[in-house]
Amino acid sequence: MIGFVINFEGSSGVPKYIQLYEYIKKEIMEGNLTEGEKLPSVRSVCEALKISKATVENAYSQLVVEGYIESRAKSGYYVIAFDDFTFTQLSGQEFFHEGQKTLIEEPVKFDRADEGTFNFNEWKKAVNRVLEYDTQTLLSYGDVQGEYALRYEIAKFIHQSRGGRCHPDQIIVGAGIQVLFGLIATLFRGVEDQIGFEYPGFSKGMYIFEDYGYQTVKIPVEVDGIDLKRLEASQTKIVYVSPSHQYPTGSIMPIKKRIQLLNWASKKGAYIIEDDYDSMLRYEGYPVPALQGLNYGKNVIYVGSFSKLLIPSLRISFMILPEKLMEDFNRIKGRYSQSVSKIEQLALAGYMSEGSFERHIRRIKKIYGKKNQLLIEAFKRYPTKNFKLIGKESGLHVVLDFHTDVAIAKVVTMAKSMGVLLEGVDEYPDNRILVFSYSGIPDDWIDSVVKEIVEISDSARKI
Repeated sequence: MIGFVINFEGSSGVPKYIQLYEYIKKEIMEGNLTEGEKLPSVRSVCEALKISKATVENAYSQLVVEGYIESRAKSGYYVIAFDDFTFTQLSGQEFFHEGQKTLIEEPVKFDRADEGTFNFNEWKKAVNRVLEYDTQTLLSYGDVQGEYALRYEIAKFIHQSRGGRCHPDQIIVGAGIQVLFGLIATLFRGVEDQIGFEYPGFSKGMYIFEDYGYQTVKIPVEVDGIDLKRLEASQTKIVYVSPSHQYPTGSIMPIKKRIQLLNWASKKGAYIIEDDYDSMLRYEGYPVPALQGLNYGKNVIYVGSFSKLLIPSLRISFMILPEKLMEDFNRIKGRYSQSVSKIEQLALAGYMSEGSFERHIRRIKKIYGKKNQLLIEAFKRYPTKNFKLIGKESGLHVVLDFHTDVAIAKVVTMAKSMGVLLEGVDEYPDNRILVFSYSGIPDDWIDSVVKEIVEISDSARKI
């Protein structure tokens, strides 16, 4: 080979050796430099391109490291043999494409937090306190279970607000419920191979256990929670429930059924996963006490999250394990690392200990309580026989139970075209319900959004 023909771009800011390396690599990938072909000597390239020896050597060295060429002692540099393969070349413009964004293509997701609920200044102060006073602590990895200061505050909060009974040593912190479900699946792997799930229910939780090889048993939900007869007949020894506010139906499990469920677990040596994801947000009466507190948590794995109570982007969740399962966890915890930022854990612990979290809960109850009332009043202003409103007493979503004469798929499509997201339940395809999350709707939008939903349901009615 005679030499390289390359014009260096001095204004690009890219070092010459990189430009030379990119040029030669491209020649190899496009087949202009073939297997076994010898590259020009370092000296001849220096002379031809008027560049330094170091520039050429650095370019060749990078090509050697990446395996495009090889250096043969006292001979020079040669192109390496590749298996039959066609390299794909993408330009920067082809690689990065910014698509058009419109309301029609991207429906409004109203399950975001209301803008007025979270005091970012208070949170900023909590983070700054950690960065100012806890710098020594931040130089090390976090506790596998989560920072003790946060686990202490969670234990206190659960006892005071939910009637839960636990010690900080029973609490495990994780970046989202799905991470914690992965740990639960690991704890039971080899002992149990199936798990019962409310039907319809939390499909993303179910998928985690399926990914870990579990058989998921779908157990129907009645008006007062999971069907206990079907649960007993299933022979499963692990069951997921959300008794304080079932997702998505909004049903609440009464005390009699709670005791029956606990007795089932005690008799069978089974475990109940209690998801208490938004039970604090109850607008009629007081929050229903947690199942975990009724029998000192002997057969209950309690899971909770700060995503609904604070903001979704703060991925901090936790679970409370019964003492027997904590023994099992302690045997395997050396395999894992903590998944939540230590800074955010300590900030949340301070946020809770100095009273900001309690003030926040009072604030969101007031804001979401008002929003909930506006929503109910709007549905009353636009009466319809096309659907019934379910689960409006608590939480941040309502359920629309549609009449059989309404085409559900058409409702979803039409709502999406108008920028409104109505969601079906993935593992329950033949149902007549759609979930409508309203936490992020501005108060002055509620009336018009509800009116649109009612009009859409009229248009989707089968003739």
